[in-house]
Amino acid sequence: MQFELMPLGDRAIVLRLSQNKGTEEWRAMAAAAAIVEREASTWIVDAVPAYDTLTVIYDPLRLLAVAERQNGETAYRMAEWLLSDLIGSRTGKDDWDREQPFQTIQIPVRYGDEYGPDLEEAAERSGLSAQQFIEHHAAAPYTVAMIGFMPGFPYLSGLPEQLAQPRKAVPRAAVPAGSVGIAGGQTGIYPQSTPGGWQLIGRTSVKLYDINREPPVLLKAGDHVHFVPVDRLEEEVETAAAGNVIVEKHLGLDEGTDSVIVEKRLGLDEGTDSVIAEKHLGPDEDAPAPFVAIERPGMWTAIQHTGEAGLRAYGIPAGGAMDRYALRVANLLTGNEPSAAGLELTLAGPELVFGADQLIAICGAPMSPTIDGEELPMWRPIWIRSGAVLRFGHASSGCRAYVAAAGGLEARRANVGRRLAAGDRVPMQGGAELSSWAAAWAAALAEKAGSRNWAAACWFAQPSAYGGGASEDGIVLRAMPGSEYGQFSEAARELFFRERYRVAPASNRMGCRLEGAPLERTARAELLSHGVTPGTVQVPQGGAPIVLAADCQTTGGYPKIAHVANVDMPLLAQARPGDWLTFKHITLEEAQQLDLEVERELQLLAASIRSRLPLA
Repeated sequence: MQFELMPLGDRAIVLRLSQNKGTEEWRAMAAAAAIVEREASTWIVDAVPAYDTLTVIYDPLRLLAVAERQNGETAYRMAEWLLSDLIGSRTGKDDWDREQPFQTIQIPVRYGDEYGPDLEEAAERSGLSAQQFIEHHAAAPYTVAMIGFMPGFPYLSGLPEQLAQPRKAVPRAAVPAGSVGIAGGQTGIYPQSTPGGWQLIGRTSVKLYDINREPPVLLKAGDHVHFVPVDRLEEEVETAAAGNVIVEKHLGLDEGTDSVIVEKRLGLDEGTDSVIAEKHLGPDEDAPAPFVAIERPGMWTAIQHTGEAGLRAYGIPAGGAMDRYALRVANLLTGNEPSAAGLELTLAGPELVFGADQLIAICGAPMSPTIDGEELPMWRPIWIRSGAVLRFGHASSGCRAYVAAAGGLEARRANVGRRLAAGDRVPMQGGAELSSWAAAWAAALAEKAGSRNWAAACWFAQPSAYGGGASEDGIVLRAMPGSEYGQFSEAARELFFRERYRVAPASNRMGCRLEGAPLERTARAELLSHGVTPGTVQVPQGGAPIVLAADCQTTGGYPKIAHVANVDMPLLAQARPGDWLTFKHITLEEAQQLDLEVERELQLLAASIRSRLPLA
């Protein structure tokens, strides 16, 4: 089996089958993903199999640390060599099957009626009766070609050609969870309620995605699926393992089986969506419990960290802070690990009250933070007295600010990214003890504050990630040509790097939508869905580019005209609706060099901050 290798931006590489022969090759891609994640875990962040491609996201610093860099080669070239060596010896079907055993799963389906409202029309289009359509659909063996679109959504290959259906002209506003649908020559199952345009023929009660489960999805790429018609759906599905047919039992706690055990999350108030502070008892049980209370939520305030690795293959985005640079620096200024969770504030900030004396830092967009009417400085350690109200205004420039607190905020998968509401109380991470550095600065600044409710260090961290990003044309994003760059007309390619785009109001954490002259794609062939990452610039049929952001889907089918350099993603994070953007051509080599320089600057900044101690 032969692969072609190509870059996807400056932190990912794509392996594409030279010849795509269908199902068995797709299973091989899934097996290759498992091999890569197992044997290259020291430098691989994620691996996403999708039909005829495998997208591998890597960490350049970790990669260069484990591989001997030769003749100044880029991280991409090192990844290319290592991956070629890793999978080059596996060439046949038996090799892949040994590497990755796949499960066969039976899915009970109630076809037709309100469960499958499009069944009758689909059958008529296929020249079949509804019963014949059901029999054909259930008799076919399916293989999970990829997981994408949303967490746990399986794209199943193997649909009989006669059953192929067009997508609906007007997508439904809401498709019920468990719906089985058909679009083109593939069938799939909606794990959650969502808008969707597939033709719905039935529904299952099997829970394909459960955020409390490990792994959180039932199916993975390469698995086999068989649909079993049933007369009724149970609220809770229970089937037993028999031979190689595996279906999980979704009944919560069952100590007598291998069922999925759902851990009770103490931080959730079952009557609301609020995050409730757990009581972290220390040596003094009367001491205030460390938490931050949301008095007023602002436009959009959420818990964010620097992203969760290893879940993209399940259709789950890595997520994380839009401006990871600002969050990482805020964490350094409070003695935390750079990846610790903090609060992300968007455009208009909240009112916060800390449940104990706290050392914090505020980085990112200026939102006029105040306590007692006094404006707080940014990009430095600040001590805040318990009970003091920290108020934010609107961002005078930029879009997002970050608040880190010594010890870090508690970040559970169910709560990260959820919009916080008035009354929410976010606990600190497990009652973590402060680092000795943070404890020293907290004590010194508390003494400096005297009777006031806050005090700040006299020094600050100079932000360097935003320099050179602005011009008279607005924000300048450096970008590399994407893998479908050559499919656009010469005029479109020139236009992309010349046009002044405006950030559209519909932009969000999934993607920055741009308004400007449309880009013409000369190739008309549809693309198979493939891996994408934040920074990928996709061009839908209308010709208006979208720059994917932190919460973007793991796979997509739109052509990729370019990819924003990782070094400029903080600039994208700070772009607000109405801002102007232009793109500047950059090579992969230049992008990776700049990426490494920023990472090394952060390492030096961390060392510099740790060396700053309050005077005795």
